[in-house]
This record gives sequence, C-alpha cells and structure tokens, in this order.
Amino acid sequence: MSTVYGYCRVSTSGQKLDTQRQVLRQYDENIKLIEDKSTGRNKDREGLTKLMNTLQAGDTIVITRIDRIARNVKDLLVIAEELETKGVTFVILDLKGDRVNTSTSMGKFMITVLGAVAELEINTLDEKRKAGMQLAKENGKHIGRKADLTLDNPSVQEAIRKYQEGKKPVTMICEEHNINRMKFYRLLKRHGITKEATL
Repeated sequence: MSTVYGYCRVSTSGQKLDTQRQVLRQYDENIKLIEDKSTGRNKDREGLTKLMNTLQAGDTIVITRIDRIARNVKDLLVIAEELETKGVTFVILDLKGDRVNTSTSMGKFMITVLGAVAELEINTLDEKRKAGMQLAKENGKHIGRKADLTLDNPSVQEAIRKYQEGKKPVTMICEEHNINRMKFYRLLKRHGITKEATL
C-alpha cells in the first residue's frame, strides 16, 4: 500500500514546524510527517536520509517549499532524480505560487526547467569566474593559491638559521616568524636543506 509522506524542516532551533505541519495536513489528513531540526548548515538531514531509505514505488513525498528539502536547486534536482528512480511522486505545494506534482507531465516539465536554469546559472558563473581571472592576470595580479615560502624572504632566512642550529623545535621557530609550518617543511625539502647544510 502506498504512503504519503510530508517532509518538513526548520533551519534554526528558534523556528517552529507548526505552520509546515498544518499545510501538509491540509494536503492529506492522513499524511505521515517526517521532521528535521537542523541547527547548522552542514548537519546531516537525518529524517530525510531515513525517509529516502524507507520510500517504496508508488509512495508520495510532499513538501511546502523547495528550501525545506534542498539547500539549492542542484540539491533539489539530485533528490528529484532519486525519487523518480524509486518511482516516488514528488509534490511541492508552493513553487513561486504554483503547485508541482511530478506524477503529471507539467510537474515533470517544471522540474526539467529548474534543471536547465540551474545549469545555465552554473555555466554563467563559471564564465564570469574565468573572465575575472583572465582580467586579473592581464593586470598582473597573482591568481590561485598563495605562493610557498621563498629563500629571499629575510624572515625565512632567519628561521632556516635557527632550524640549522637545532636548538629550537620547528613549531616554535615557525610561530616566532609567523610562518606556516607545513610550508616551511616544503621549503626545506624543496631546497634540500638539512640541519647540517648551510645556506
């Protein structure tokens, strides 16, 4: 027997689920509610994970708005695709004032349009990023990760001298000269500097 699930979520502990519960029960009074209370953006949505593992072909999952189930459009499309694979109907009660139901051809079309819009956004942002990097390069600005330490840096030279003396641990030397410890080790390795060697 197919089941209608209502998924609701609040993003902060101060928010309440009452409004979402009410709207979902108006859709189906026998709806089985699954709830998540996320207190951090990167926290797992345990309720949603359990629900996705429980769903059977013929079931329906209902949400009030996109942002209740997905962090962004890309996330939504991944979920929608998984639901379609499982043979589960996906209902969004309010998508810019419209109701979306993937059991209808119009509902499927709207999800497809969302996918196209998301892909266009990603491609546009990527083009802007590349254009920005090219402009920065033309203006002589450094692009990408900050360069590793160099031997012509007086602070680095002093740190190497102390390292070769062998009287202080590397951690302390790096702290004294405000140098990243991993970058310092990379510099030593790159130039073959040991405690016995000299600059």
